[in-house]
Amino acid sequence: MQDKRKTIYRTDLRPALITSSVVGLILLVMGLGIPFLVNEEQVLSFELAILGVYIVVVGSILAAYLVRYRRISLANDAARQLSTEIGDMFRYVVDVPYAIVNEEGVVRLVSGALQEILQLRSPICNLPLGGFCSIPMKDIIAYAQNGGPVKDITVTEDGVPIDNSKPMLCEIDGKKYALQCYIFRSAGKEYYFVMFNDTTELLEIRQKKYREEPVVAYIVIDSLQELAQYIRVSYRTAVSEIELKLKEWAASFGGMLREYEREKYLLIFHREALDKCIENKFNILDIVRGIKLGDNSFPVTISIGVGAVDGSFEDKERAASDALDIALQKGGDQVAVNDGKSITPYGGRVNTMYGSTTITSRVNSTHLCKLFREAGNVLIMGHRAPDYDSIGSCVGLARLAICARNGDFSKIRIVVNRDHLNFRTCYDLLAHLPEYRSMFVGGDTALDAVRSDTLLVMTDVNNVYNTETPRLLKCVKNIVIVDHHRRQDQLYDFKPLMTYIRPAVAAASELVSEMLEFSPYRSALLKEEANLMLAGLMLDTKNFTQSAGMQTFSAVHYLYERGAHANTIRTFFTESMSNLFTACDIDSRTRTYREKIALTWLSVDHPATEEDNIAVAKAADKLMTIAGIEASFALLRADSTVTISARSRDKINVQIIMQRLGGGGHFDMAGTKLTHTTLETACMQLKTVLDEYLDNEYETTVR
Repeated sequence: MQDKRKTIYRTDLRPALITSSVVGLILLVMGLGIPFLVNEEQVLSFELAILGVYIVVVGSILAAYLVRYRRISLANDAARQLSTEIGDMFRYVVDVPYAIVNEEGVVRLVSGALQEILQLRSPICNLPLGGFCSIPMKDIIAYAQNGGPVKDITVTEDGVPIDNSKPMLCEIDGKKYALQCYIFRSAGKEYYFVMFNDTTELLEIRQKKYREEPVVAYIVIDSLQELAQYIRVSYRTAVSEIELKLKEWAASFGGMLREYEREKYLLIFHREALDKCIENKFNILDIVRGIKLGDNSFPVTISIGVGAVDGSFEDKERAASDALDIALQKGGDQVAVNDGKSITPYGGRVNTMYGSTTITSRVNSTHLCKLFREAGNVLIMGHRAPDYDSIGSCVGLARLAICARNGDFSKIRIVVNRDHLNFRTCYDLLAHLPEYRSMFVGGDTALDAVRSDTLLVMTDVNNVYNTETPRLLKCVKNIVIVDHHRRQDQLYDFKPLMTYIRPAVAAASELVSEMLEFSPYRSALLKEEANLMLAGLMLDTKNFTQSAGMQTFSAVHYLYERGAHANTIRTFFTESMSNLFTACDIDSRTRTYREKIALTWLSVDHPATEEDNIAVAKAADKLMTIAGIEASFALLRADSTVTISARSRDKINVQIIMQRLGGGGHFDMAGTKLTHTTLETACMQLKTVLDEYLDNEYETTVR
């Protein structure tokens, strides 16, 4: 800026001097040549004439220069006067607060507006900028040098960018100001022109808009009809009591509650009220849970989906519906808040009976068969490191697909790790069946089979990162989810054609058994397939001692009807001598934490084998047989990865605990995997999460 200003206001003398020198040189040469060209008497006259010409030419040049110099000097004086007057106008008349600050953060000059705000006697001062502005000088310098606020973007391990940039806002005398910074030089020094733009009213308008932004929520009562089947209670009386509590809760913050369907409600309220509900962790869940039915041992629960996104009411309604689906798929008794970026859960302390009717199985079975028939080809995929439940449910869905496609199995494939020990054990039962000789494929082969009309069915898993081949989910647009795990807190990059998640079901094989039993093809299930599904049920229920309900044994009855028998698969559950020694080693390390938690671990110096993982999971199960223990956690360290298996009874939701460590699972059975860590660090992280849960969310109510 300084160099440009000099170029504009100065007059260059060099052209005049150069011209005068050139003319003088020419005339000098002519003067030297005259004695040779004229008579001696005429030499003096010619030289005087040349001198006169030189004086006239140089005088003319200098006169022209002086005229230009005078004109430019007058213009410069006028510009300086104008600049001074403009500066005075900005300083004293125009209401723009600004300060001139040096590199050390000392204010040299302030405008009249800022002088009035700061109550200064003179605009010339030596105040430290930090005395009234909270923005560090280094941020102001960075802003001026970059022409705007410097972005501070970091990326998480999952590749998600996070903007850590701090706004250039400061507060002076109760008002908010946004800063704009510019750099300039004066007398060889750098100074910073800092403008303070009053954004108080704008921020208040934005905050008011935020507070009054409408929010849409869906509310449903969990499993009241199913509870009424087991206890003597007036169904209508129970609904009326719950509805009264909901209306009182909605009225407390000015919300509008309307019942749009039996046991289902629509709630519209403001974002300010939502923030208060989040602050008190949606205490309506505790209020409704306090309503007991029968002999006071059955709590009533509700699930709420909240759409807190920007956009139209249609967008908010759709977001609320998606959030409610997740709340129900995660087991109910909770609130899921969808802000458009993520879905945050609250509650989930009780393992509910949501969706335990056979009607749901029949409807979903019919819809899935329709999708099977319409698909060009079908891919069925479970989770990585497949267990018997994952393989069994895949086989059951394959049988349903074969029947729906009139016996054509040529375009049906199961995506699985064919080198895994569990798969090799299961395949021995199916090897002689023609349907399964080319049914099982690896991930790369499955990717080659993808077409525009391919249908992909995920079973025994709903977390996309835990599937056998996650890349398939990016290639296939028609996706179905069939699972019994609680829904993970993630927004899918795709919209599933069908989502059938029932956390109250003990195993995915049970879910698929019900779908087969209540379909037109209940008699088509082969004995070998039934045995694999029975193995999956036995595995996930710990031989029917955990999470097994009436419908579990109904599914077992159906599988026995189709030829399954526990004696056929008893070899699936035998243990080697090395596993027995491993179990003894784990048992010897058992410790208790806060009286109700059992901890144990196995540390190995090589990559963990599948047998190690199974041994740790069994150790977590075994710890639950200790009197007074409400939850158990078994840790396995292999290389730089620590795997945690978690189990619980009726009072501690280990799914929430594992979810906070990056995992998931069920209310009473969950797990996670921590990478790039040590056993000691993982144990400390686990204890931190346990302390937070036990101090704030531990619920003594029996589910």
